[in-house]
Parts: sequence; C-alpha cells; structure tokens
Amino acid sequence: MKSFTEPIRFVNGWRILNLVFLVYLWASGEYASSVFILILLILLFTSMRWRFKLPVWSILLDTVVCFLYFPYTSIAYYGLSLPVFELALRGKWHFALLFFIALFVAPFSPEWLLWHLVLALFLGLFSYVSLQNLQKYKQEADEQRKARYELEKIKTDLLAANQSVSQQAELMERYRMARQLHDHLGHDLTGAALALQAYEYVQEPEEAHKLLQEVKRRLDHSTKSLRETVHNATPIALIGVENLEYVACNFPQVEVRFEKSGDLLFVPAHHWGLLEACLKEALTNAARHSDATEIVVKVQAAESIVRLLVQDNGTIQKKEQSGSGLRSLQLRARSLGGSLSVSANHGFLLVCVLPLREKG
Repeated sequence: MKSFTEPIRFVNGWRILNLVFLVYLWASGEYASSVFILILLILLFTSMRWRFKLPVWSILLDTVVCFLYFPYTSIAYYGLSLPVFELALRGKWHFALLFFIALFVAPFSPEWLLWHLVLALFLGLFSYVSLQNLQKYKQEADEQRKARYELEKIKTDLLAANQSVSQQAELMERYRMARQLHDHLGHDLTGAALALQAYEYVQEPEEAHKLLQEVKRRLDHSTKSLRETVHNATPIALIGVENLEYVACNFPQVEVRFEKSGDLLFVPAHHWGLLEACLKEALTNAARHSDATEIVVKVQAAESIVRLLVQDNGTIQKKEQSGSGLRSLQLRARSLGGSLSVSANHGFLLVCVLPLREKG
C-alpha cells in the first residue's frame, strides 16, 4: 500500500490514461489505419520514459510527430497532452504553454482540447511538486539517519574512551601505591631486617641496644607509612558493590532485597558505573509502571562474567518494550562486550551481563 501511494505511480497512471484515451478516439472515429501509427509512436516514447530517464529534449520527438499528423487527424491535437505533461513534470511548464497555440489552429471546437491540455499541465505540475517533496523528504531522512549513526558512533567512542580512561586511572593508582610502598615501606623493612641480622653478631651491649632502637624506629616508620598509604587509598564515597547495596537498600518506594555472591573484587571500576545505572533504571521503572511490593536485586560474579539481576513481583501497567534510557544502557553494555535484556512477562526483569578481564 505504501508503494502504491508514491507519486511515480500516479505519473505512470496518467500516461496510461492518455494512451487509452487516444486509442478510444481512434476506435470510435472513422480514421485511417495509418493514424494508429501515431498512437504507436507516442506509446513507444512513453514506454521509453517509463523505463529510462530520457533528457528533456526527447519531448521534441513526441511534439514533431503530433505536428506532422495535424493535417490528417484531430487525435494529434489531443496527443500534445503527453508532451505538455512531460514538460510540466520536468519543471519546464513555461515551455508547455507554447503548445496551447494548437487551440488556434485546430479545425474543430477547441473547448475540450483546452480542458485536456490544462488538465495535463496541472497534473504535471502537481506531480513535479510531489516528486520534489518526496526527494526532499528522502534526503532529510537520509541526513537524519546519518546523524543518528554518527551520534551512535560518538556514543560508542565516548564509552570506549571512558573505559580506557578508567583503566588508565586504575593503573596509575596502582603504580603510585607500588612506588610509595617501595620507596618508603620497602626501604624501612629492608633496613630493619639488616639491623636484626647485624644484631646477632654484635658482642657489645651498647651497640646491640642501638641496633634494636634502629629496628624499632624503622618498624614504627614503616607502620606509619603503611597506615597513611591505606588511608589515602581508601575512597571517601561508596564504590563497587557497596554502592549498589546502598542504592538498593535506600530505595523508598518499594522494599528491596539485596543479594551478592562471588568474588566481586575483580570487577573493573568502569563496570560498576553501568551496573549502578542499570539498577537505578530498573528501580525507577518498577516504581513508575508496576504495582510491585518487593524487588529482588542479585549481583553475582563468576570466573568470566559479572551479572546484575533485578526482578519485581508486580505487573507492568504500561507496556513499553524499551525506552530511551534502556536503549542507551543496552548500547553501553554492548560497548563493554556484554548484554542487557529486559522482560515484562512476570513482573519487570532486567538482566545485565558483563565480561570480566582475566585475573592473571
């Protein structure tokens, strides 16, 4: 049905109607059989335009044939409606006005011929405008499709860049901690170990006492350095699974039961941001579109994946497969090599699965 409403269908339909009208005039009148050659020539030119995109000057062929048949048949005058229509269809309607000169040389009453040419001119202009609008809409649709594709690509690049920055920040923090432990704690412990080894061979009590004091000083300094390193490395805000548990347990609308299992320490930092967004989206959907009284949240870590499952016991009141928020989360999950699926068959269910890096 959609293809039937395209303007080119009406263009071809008008061409066929004109040819049928010429055949009707030939069949209903007493015309020589040679006049039918005129109709066949017009049919040939029309078929070529139907099949191929001919240049504008090809319309002169129809016109010349019709002018040659003016002295022999009145059908040639009505045959001018096709060149008029084709010129208007190409946007050359001002040239089509020249064909109205036939009204003054026609050997019969020109009233019907006038209306026939006017109708051809009007339908040609209407088809021209319709085709131009259709082309404009297709161009705009292509541009919007291209813009959406570029936007999705930018989103994917940003997510990949965010993941890379998160990994670089994690590596830099590990490097900083390793350097601090090596430069301070390592040197103090090494000095204390050497002092203890030297203590075994010292005979003088005063020298042995000095060595013990040195060991004590270095151990005190290394203990203080270790405490400072741990304190600086400890985040102020909740992160990881603790943050997810805080979000779930402090959700005010519905009671939430939170469960966690597996070794969650190996989950990358950039994964927790997506899991938190998925949890908040699921809780919001359950509160807005479901009559649930309880929500179960499970965070499970295995050898190669981490999975977030959010399930409520209600019924979805508003049937929506995937909103813009869920589509954005699905895109983020795919950019991390994982997947995000939702279901509304038995309450609202959201499952997000993300791959883990190798522990080695």
